[in-house]
Amino acid sequence: MLRLAFADLWHERVLFLCSALACAAVLAPLIVLFGLRQGVVAGLRAELLEDPRAREIVSVVNRTLEPALFERLGADPRIAFVVPRTRALSATILLENPERPGSGLRVELLPTAPGDPLLPGRSAMDPDQFVLSATALQRLGVAVGGTVLASVARSRDGQREVLDLPMRVAAVAPASAALRDVAFATVPVLLLTEDFLDGTAAPDARPVREEEARLRPFAGFRLHAARLEDVPALDREFRLAGIEVSSRAEAVAGLLRLDRNLALLFLTIAGAGGVGYLVSLGVGLWAQVERKRRDLALLALLGLRRRALLALPLIQAAAVALVGAVLAIAIAVGVATVLNRAFAGSVTGERPVCLLTLPMAAAAIGVTLLGALLAAVLAGLRAGAVPPAAGLSEG
Repeated sequence: MLRLAFADLWHERVLFLCSALACAAVLAPLIVLFGLRQGVVAGLRAELLEDPRAREIVSVVNRTLEPALFERLGADPRIAFVVPRTRALSATILLENPERPGSGLRVELLPTAPGDPLLPGRSAMDPDQFVLSATALQRLGVAVGGTVLASVARSRDGQREVLDLPMRVAAVAPASAALRDVAFATVPVLLLTEDFLDGTAAPDARPVREEEARLRPFAGFRLHAARLEDVPALDREFRLAGIEVSSRAEAVAGLLRLDRNLALLFLTIAGAGGVGYLVSLGVGLWAQVERKRRDLALLALLGLRRRALLALPLIQAAAVALVGAVLAIAIAVGVATVLNRAFAGSVTGERPVCLLTLPMAAAAIGVTLLGALLAAVLAGLRAGAVPPAAGLSEG
């Protein structure tokens, strides 16, 4: 049957080529559209993922948050990282380069812990270590491994008291972590500065252990969602719980909406085009069966089984689908190349605006082949139902 089916296709090669081109004409735009969806959405998603703050959620109003809350947040699979923070007013400190007395720089203190997405690759820090932003490092004139003097001043009983903390610069923070003067420190350091300003810590006090620090209530938190999709849901849940937060939930939700809308657009166009093509293919195969009714009857009269006659349109439909899909992929690759060159660096940065992959090509071939076989079933049943006597009566 394979030899017979391909011989028949070669005999009517012009019709076969027209059918394959019709398949490619419908499938190629769909592949390009899907590639555009993948390229644009993947580019925007990658841009957000490369920004470590895209998944960050920070509380913006001071509250009294008990340790139990942080335990629940740490156990939530949607949260990849969470660290408590102190009050914003107490989270500033004056840094000074010992080699430049009198040239202090006031920076913001941000809490950090192992696994902080803002500081990738950093392990646990010692209480006497800072990770400084590049701007702070430059203004202080110190290098990684150097020493800075951190100080906090307060007025108590008419006397000025100062808490001095000699600190080592462990590393410089990535530019994406902070664009302003920032010092990342362990939670005990932030608690010490807060307690000193509140008057509950002496000028010679030093940071407690991390385990002891986590047993206290905190004014807020800084966390990172495990996935972009988790950001809007977490943002909404915190607001419903009365905790005001700052995040990029709107930008993430916009990206997810774009992804859904493009998927709906693709499915609508693909559905309309695909159904139209399958109907036309099925009608064409049915017409071929009717046109070759006498030939099929003679084959049945010569002893060809009904199952073999049923397979004839299926084999030819599969051949049309495979050739058409390969032509469609070749056309789509050419169009994608032109689009990527035309929009290089303007829409998705250096990433392709139309992204075509091998799995996508395999899926296109598989879906086209399956659809063609389904469309050919009725024609195959019709071919198998041709009675052998029809060959004699029409002879």
